[in-house]
Amino acid sequence: RVLSCGLKDFCAHGGEAAAAATGDKRVPKIASVVGILGHLASRHAGSIKQELLRMFHESLGSGREHHKATVPFLLQLALMSPTLLATVSPELVDSLKPPVLNQLHQHFSAMPRDELDGVVGVVVHLLCHTSAGALRTLRFLLATA
Repeated sequence: RVLSCGLKDFCAHGGEAAAAATGDKRVPKIASVVGILGHLASRHAGSIKQELLRMFHESLGSGREHHKATVPFLLQLALMSPTLLATVSPELVDSLKPPVLNQLHQHFSAMPRDELDGVVGVVVHLLCHTSAGALRTLRFLLATA
């Protein structure tokens, strides 16, 4: 419920890839979402991880407007919470199989170049700050490249 409410608010306040890329503070509830999830993570890390991954995969297969904002929303959460990033990053890397990578490509192919560059910058920043599963992530990047 917390993630769903945060995503709706993110969409309502013009949450776009640029907002995630620049750390834009226009989305007022996202700090509350991060705080609540951080508090819940001590006892419910598995459930939070499962829901974050479900939201990610569900958003790639849908053209609905709020699904287009899901990946930027999740990136913003990861930027604001190293705990959430560490919770989900190893499993996310494992799930990035060729069909999912193709869905990601299709999802972002219509994005303006400057917004796409911003998203790439955020992803690189997050990769540099991910310690959990760093070797797995590096192997994935080398194999995929």
